[in-house]
Amino acid sequence: MNRSRRSTVFALVVAASSVAALIPSAAAQLVFETPAPVASTAFSKRVCVGDVNGDGHLDTVTSRYSFILTFGAPVLNLGLGDGQFGAPTSPLALASVFRLADFNGDGALDAVGAFGGGEWANNKAVSVVFGDGRGGFGPALGISDTSSGQDPDDVAVGDFDADGALDVAVHKGIEPFLLGRITVIFGHGDGTFDPPVIVVPFAGMNFGDVGRIEAGDVDGDGLTDIVYTNGHASPVLLSQGDGTFVFGPCTGTGCGVAGDRDFVLVDVNGDGRDDAITNQRVLLAQADGSFAAGQVFPSSFVPFAVAVGDLDGDRLADVVLGRNFITAEQDTTATLGDLLAMRGNGDGSFQAPAVIVSHVPQPRSIVLGDLDGDGRNDVVAAVFQPTDGLRVLRNHTYEPASPFLDLGGALAGSNGYPIQLASGTLVAGQPFAFQLQSGPPSGFAYHIVGLAALNAPFKGGTLIPFPHLINGPFPLTPAGTLTLAGNWPAGGSGLTLWVQFWMPNGGGPSGFVASSGVRAQIP
Repeated sequence: MNRSRRSTVFALVVAASSVAALIPSAAAQLVFETPAPVASTAFSKRVCVGDVNGDGHLDTVTSRYSFILTFGAPVLNLGLGDGQFGAPTSPLALASVFRLADFNGDGALDAVGAFGGGEWANNKAVSVVFGDGRGGFGPALGISDTSSGQDPDDVAVGDFDADGALDVAVHKGIEPFLLGRITVIFGHGDGTFDPPVIVVPFAGMNFGDVGRIEAGDVDGDGLTDIVYTNGHASPVLLSQGDGTFVFGPCTGTGCGVAGDRDFVLVDVNGDGRDDAITNQRVLLAQADGSFAAGQVFPSSFVPFAVAVGDLDGDRLADVVLGRNFITAEQDTTATLGDLLAMRGNGDGSFQAPAVIVSHVPQPRSIVLGDLDGDGRNDVVAAVFQPTDGLRVLRNHTYEPASPFLDLGGALAGSNGYPIQLASGTLVAGQPFAFQLQSGPPSGFAYHIVGLAALNAPFKGGTLIPFPHLINGPFPLTPAGTLTLAGNWPAGGSGLTLWVQFWMPNGGGPSGFVASSGVRAQIP
């Protein structure tokens, strides 16, 4: 279909009505482009983001699982500033990286992780490598010994003694019984550290890879506390501001985050206390350092990973969950998985149903950051796959000033959830485009345009626009993509259109799949 014909199609719709349609209330949906693979380490386990070479673009550092005769150093991918990354390198002398932070005050990001040992070894020390601000790192500085035979599961970074210098809290498991303990290593701000201090000699029993630890102000007193996961209830460690801690209340649901696989500490309800958002639920922090049970995330498959941040520019925390379709921790043959994104309401709850983005196989770790410099957080997921260990999801959520509003309603099929992306100003003579991604490979699609919203059940999904005009069929590429583009026609100022792609596909209910619906307001 050439550009002139596409413009004519939309001109026909505009000419069909000279009266602007009434716009019903509709909640905006989060919108992402199709996940793009990034060549990184195989069988990724943990990804961190930060600008390690000082060019203003976010970079990634990815660690991998160590299992069954495979082992590899963490991989650095330098960001190009447009959501893409350079070739992977391995400049960090560590076995794994847990966090990026500036420990010596030189303005360059350093890395803290595990060092030493080898395959199946259980004698890795917690170590720091100092960054030079240009993408290079020095030798590993051990800040804990290996004499106890412990292997760090995770570390958290925060100022636990209120002296202005970053410290390190370590969650360690002991083989073969996995009887964990919590230690704190106090930093001086110049790259030197005190010997480790054992805070919790016996931190319970971990089952599987669930030894997570986070730093945040849980009770709202301005001091940095420690929260950690366990195989059973684990109390919060409330900082006293002098490097010591006391246990928070530990009764019922208020006793920590228990055995949830992943969590972050973020104030999601604006009360000045950091809440715990896990891969399964919301735990709202209370003034005494305990947690109150909040929203449980609906999912037929328990997510492995969670990340929280503002995705739509409303300054409220949104949540992204990484969902795996198998229960095995290390299944090298599985290829399924996706991400679920939910907008935050600002009161500690998140909007359901979630927006689902397909083609994120076996996500193990998720981080948010503005990868392309457009002011919106994008998503990076570490995936447990033999190649291309990262997936990048660029944020396409429409800004408040945009003429477009995503309405949700995608219906999945054999190629996952189709995505409709709209772009342009809808000003006469200016370019516009409606793109389809993740449609049926080499199939065909119809673009349905309506002057009003129908929102009616159809073929197992929801037909969002009233079908005033049906364009197509248009052939899709082998990747299931299609772009309808042109210059917007004159006329129709104030008119509202509802648009959606529908496609025959045997993998969907009643043999059809559909993209999300988009509302377009002509200025």
